[in-house]
Amino acid sequence: MAVHQRPPDGTPTRIVWQPLHVPGAEWCSVERGPNGATIAGVAIVGSPGAVHRFDYELELDAAAVTRRAQVTAVLPDRTELFDVAADGHGSWWRSGKLVLHEAEAIDVDLGFSPLTNSLPVWRLGLAIGQAREISVLWLKYPELTLIRGRQTYERLDERSYRYCSGSFEAVVRVFPDGLVEDYVGYWKAVART
Repeated sequence: MAVHQRPPDGTPTRIVWQPLHVPGAEWCSVERGPNGATIAGVAIVGSPGAVHRFDYELELDAAAVTRRAQVTAVLPDRTELFDVAADGHGSWWRSGKLVLHEAEAIDVDLGFSPLTNSLPVWRLGLAIGQAREISVLWLKYPELTLIRGRQTYERLDERSYRYCSGSFEAVVRVFPDGLVEDYVGYWKAVART
């Protein structure tokens, strides 16, 4: 099993994705170290008659388990803050209220971004041919609701995974460090430092 390499500690990776299914762009900065990762980004997503902006920050622990996710959604008619904290064992709170409790739900999925597909890739350490079903706290887009999601990741080769959620299926290709390079048909990395 190949382990996805981390950049040197303290060296942020910056990446830009271009959505292929809607107008927009996403910029993201990832800093990974022995104690975890901090991630910050901004996504602009267009849809018929509207443009949405998402500013997000994620904090992961040393095991690549999401401990906090903060998303500010700037919508045509309002701005909404999603600030969720996790205990690392499947309990998620928003504004002090429990929104999900399931032992397996230790990842977050931001439905507007390919970034969060990297989180299970980092955490699961699948060998080629292995598959694993997981639960996530899913910020579903475009509905912008927090719900439980079920997903399966299957490692196809050194840098490709089959991602399934319900009836949806896509191939996700990653860089050697596990960041999404090509979410086939949906997002593609167009710049990286």
